[in-house]
Amino acid sequence: MTQHPPVSVSDAAAEQAMAWFVRLRAETATPAEHDEFQRWYRADPAHRRAYAQTAAFWGDAEFGRALAAAELTAPPSPRLRVRRAVPALAAAACLTLLLAGYRPTLDCWRADYCTGVGEIKSFRLGDGSEVTLNSASAISVDLNDGLRRIELRQGEAFFDVQPEPQRPFQVSGRYSTVRVLGTRFAVREDSADASVSVVSGQVAVARPEAEPALLQAGDSITVAARRSGDIRHSPAAGGTAWLKGYAAFENAPLSEVVAELGRYRRGTLLIRGAPLRDLKISGRFDIRDTDKALESLQQTLPIRVTRLTPWLVLIGKNAQG
Repeated sequence: MTQHPPVSVSDAAAEQAMAWFVRLRAETATPAEHDEFQRWYRADPAHRRAYAQTAAFWGDAEFGRALAAAELTAPPSPRLRVRRAVPALAAAACLTLLLAGYRPTLDCWRADYCTGVGEIKSFRLGDGSEVTLNSASAISVDLNDGLRRIELRQGEAFFDVQPEPQRPFQVSGRYSTVRVLGTRFAVREDSADASVSVVSGQVAVARPEAEPALLQAGDSITVAARRSGDIRHSPAAGGTAWLKGYAAFENAPLSEVVAELGRYRRGTLLIRGAPLRDLKISGRFDIRDTDKALESLQQTLPIRVTRLTPWLVLIGKNAQG
């Protein structure tokens, strides 16, 4: 694969290049539009660099998959007018540019409490318990006389539960149900499983048709649809590091680190090339400033971070690495 030297492309030039790339792929593009593009292309070397990067990245398989996913998940917008003749991935590119910065979630619309991407916020419930929601998270709350029910619709939440012996506190998700009287713990819902980490007290973690696992302070467990993992004990409570504003990793692959950082920023982070995904990393990264975290990775690993737009970042091999 040909390696290109690092270049600086502004966000404005990158967005214009993407818009031109999409427009010119339409069968209905007019000669006047082609002439206008040529004037834009020749006007500034930054325009030519931005367009070359856009065209190069378009052929990347990971880039295509990300744009296809954006097309499937982004809601319609009255500001978006895409001609039917534009290929599916081109339409997805438009969606990425126009919607990634403010995309709401269906779970947020039907939840009682929710947070946006990159937002961490605490809420006081009616029983005096406190819940802190991580980035892009949502819960529904039902506090009745016999049972305090919380549904974790998406994301991750930390609970500081007020003890009420006559009214247990229950947190349910797709894969697990956590039941307590009074304790401090976190629950995270991912696409394939859920994880529970206990800071203090004791919780029972159950999944359908299985005996519950009892977790003490410092314990954590991962629960999937068909099985539960072993209980892990880590007094450092790494599962709640996000409450202090950082993510911690020990000998983790770059793919895992990038996926975690991606939870705290809008848009998409893509790694080009399978070998880069397996690079091992240990350390702590500030989730409140993911650009700084990406810069730290670039300084310590043989990678180059390229910001194609504010919402699309490519991570590839450093030409000198």
